[in-house]
Amino acid sequence: MTTLASLVDSIKGRKDTFFAGDLDPEYEPTRAVYGHRRERVVFRLKGKEWECVSNILRDRGDVYELVGARSDSELYEKLLRAYYSPSQLEVVDFAGSFRRADMALRDLPFIKFYREDGGPYLTSAVFIACWEGVCNSSFHRVMYIDDDRATLRIVPRHLHYMVKKAFEAGRDLPVAMVLGLDVYQEIAAAMSPPYGVFEVGIGAALSGVNRVAKTPVFNIPVPVTASLVVEGVISREEDWEGPFVDILGLVDERRRQNVFKPVAYYVNAQGRLVYHAIVPATSDHFYLMGLPREPPIYESVKRVAPGVRAVRLAVGGGSWLIGVIAIEQSTRGEALNAALAALTGHPSMKVVVVVDEDIDVDDPLQVEWAIATRSKPGEDVVVLRNAKASTLDPRSPEGVGDKLIVIATKPFNEPWSKYRRVGAP
Repeated sequence: MTTLASLVDSIKGRKDTFFAGDLDPEYEPTRAVYGHRRERVVFRLKGKEWECVSNILRDRGDVYELVGARSDSELYEKLLRAYYSPSQLEVVDFAGSFRRADMALRDLPFIKFYREDGGPYLTSAVFIACWEGVCNSSFHRVMYIDDDRATLRIVPRHLHYMVKKAFEAGRDLPVAMVLGLDVYQEIAAAMSPPYGVFEVGIGAALSGVNRVAKTPVFNIPVPVTASLVVEGVISREEDWEGPFVDILGLVDERRRQNVFKPVAYYVNAQGRLVYHAIVPATSDHFYLMGLPREPPIYESVKRVAPGVRAVRLAVGGGSWLIGVIAIEQSTRGEALNAALAALTGHPSMKVVVVVDEDIDVDDPLQVEWAIATRSKPGEDVVVLRNAKASTLDPRSPEGVGDKLIVIATKPFNEPWSKYRRVGAP
């Protein structure tokens, strides 16, 4: 399943796929996904050529299946191997993979997902840019303005740095907006490797497909697995973006953002337009945005707690703000070190709960039980004030906030008999 189209074809004959038919791009895709959370949802948008799919990643099992893993540790090892050893990319002829198309922004699969949204959005657009020999691939939501303009949200990460440098040089930044990427490239685009590491190489290491083609106008390398490539520029012009419902199910504010201006459109050689319609604050969003952050957390914790058994960014925290770490303790104080290491691995976390290895990190009731029976608030609760935080947290709007650590492990020097949970006889 090395293209989004091949993945869609593979699920069409499965009983857990729901065919929603032709949907109005205003709210109907969201309603279909909410009504069929345990199914992949396939649909078309009325008046457009696009075949859309949602709920590709309904749970961790879907991620395991895609990357050929059987456990969290195997999944993390595969993702970290690709992260540290990206594939060497092979450049092929662009004309052999894509053909020019007569299109405008109105022809793209913009969807208005919630009443609170400021307009119709693309939620799985990946922008690829190169500046001074460094290339970057990353997700950015895109709001439709008119046929020739759209605003995109650019948070202060690598693309933001490239845009800043281009503007300082008195230039707009050339980019390729890519739609319909394979899921491996989507996972890679959601990672945050060091500046200078091209995420497309990570995606290629995961999928085994390392071919890219350089766009005709700006010479930007794009994966040949894409459904559509739009060359354009991120201009110095600004317009309003938002409001928009984010991963926490909250309404992100309206703000001035830079305008994307398309220059040329290219459809894949098969002429098939397939799009991953990620409904905000649903499972696709959680697993694409949150899960790629778990391997760095796991790696960071393992350095100080070799007995780490599980790492989880909890869905209740939008798979972003709340982490649960399960460890097998070997030394006193190890649980606190594990919590601090977890925050280092994912600085956006707001709450970290450390539990023993007998607690299922995917069961919030077990985690609550561990807090109730194994923590002592006067000793096991730590508050870190004014630390780097996530701007998604409404209590940390400027990216600075407090962190909470809860140690819900058995006291190291006390017997298990006092804390072991009784099971059914």
